Amino acid sequence: MALEHKGILEGLLYTAGDEGLEARQIMEVLEITEDELNELAASYQAPGLMIQQYGTTYVLTTKSEAAPYIEKLIKNQSNMKLSQAAMEVLSIIAYNQPVTRSDIELIRGINSDGAAKTLIARGLVEAKAEDNSRSQQLYTTPLFLNVFGMANLDELPTTEEEEEEIESFFNNLINQKGDNNE
Repeated sequence: MALEHKGILEGLLYTAGDEGLEARQIMEVLEITEDELNELAASYQAPGLMIQQYGTTYVLTTKSEAAPYIEKLIKNQSNMKLSQAAMEVLSIIAYNQPVTRSDIELIRGINSDGAAKTLIARGLVEAKAEDNSRSQQLYTTPLFLNVFGMANLDELPTTEEEEEEIESFFNNLINQKGDNNE
């Protein structure tokens, strides 16, 4: 039995990940019109997933009702430790937001998609489509502030502070587990 267009659309968007796909790409692959694509996206139903449209980009994402459970999972993970690459990407995003993946790659000098996807999956970073940019912009989330015990981004160490304090802060971030043991 062949997959219907809805199933193929779901598979395409799942494969594309948080970057999503442009409408023209989807229409080309599925050989459908823009109206047919809009109808497919509007009629998509899955228990925990939905298709969101940001400008001309379609993204498969979780439903907002799942957010408290996803946050709980992230907070309760026994191993919330982040790799060195993820920490570098997180610090770049925290200090320079909004940034694109291309910006991060320029700063680090290496592809950082995997680390960015890890941070998004853990809920510490979110990708937003903005009208004035062709790329998604990456921002830290309220969960980032909560997990790392900050009220706002102004609490990030600055270059004016002692280097030891900045090093201590990032060591704490690397070792942070995300649970409060309440």
